[in-house]
Amino acid sequence: MRYQDQVVRSTQKALDDVCRAALAVPADHAEWCPMAEARSVLSQMQEIATSGAWFLPIIRDGKPPEFDAHARREALRLRQSFDTVEKCVEAARQSMSELCAAISSFPDDHLEQEVHMPFGGGVSMTMADILSLPSWNMVYHLGQINQIQLMLGDREMH
Repeated sequence: MRYQDQVVRSTQKALDDVCRAALAVPADHAEWCPMAEARSVLSQMQEIATSGAWFLPIIRDGKPPEFDAHARREALRLRQSFDTVEKCVEAARQSMSELCAAISSFPDDHLEQEVHMPFGGGVSMTMADILSLPSWNMVYHLGQINQIQLMLGDREMH
C-alpha cells in the first residue's frame, strides 16, 4: 500500500468519526461551550467544513495560502455560513473528498519536499507530514467533541 493510500484511509475514517460524534450532540447544545475560551461543537465543525480548502493549495502547490487579515475575514465569513452541524458535515464530506483525491494522486517523489508552515511560530514540515494534517486535525476535534458529550452526560460511544 502506498503511503498516500493509508493517509486517505485515515482521513476518511477521521471524517466519519468526527461527523458521527458531532451529529450525536443534541442540536440544542451544538453551540454550547463548556467554558469561556472553549469552542462549541458547531465552531469545531465549521473549521472542519472549511479546512480542506486551506490544505488543498499546500498539497497542489507546495505552499500554504496567504492568511492575511482579508483572508482571515473571508475564512470566518465562510465558516459562519455553515450554521448547523448538518451543513458542516455536508460541506466537510465534499471538501474532504476533493482533498483525498489530491492526496491520493500526490507523487511519491515529492513526499520529502519541505514546506514552511505558518503555525506554531513557523515550522518546516515534509509533504508526507502535511498530507496527514487534515486527519490529525479532525482527530484533535473529535477528542474535544467527545469531551463536550461527556460534560453533557452522554456516555455512549458514537
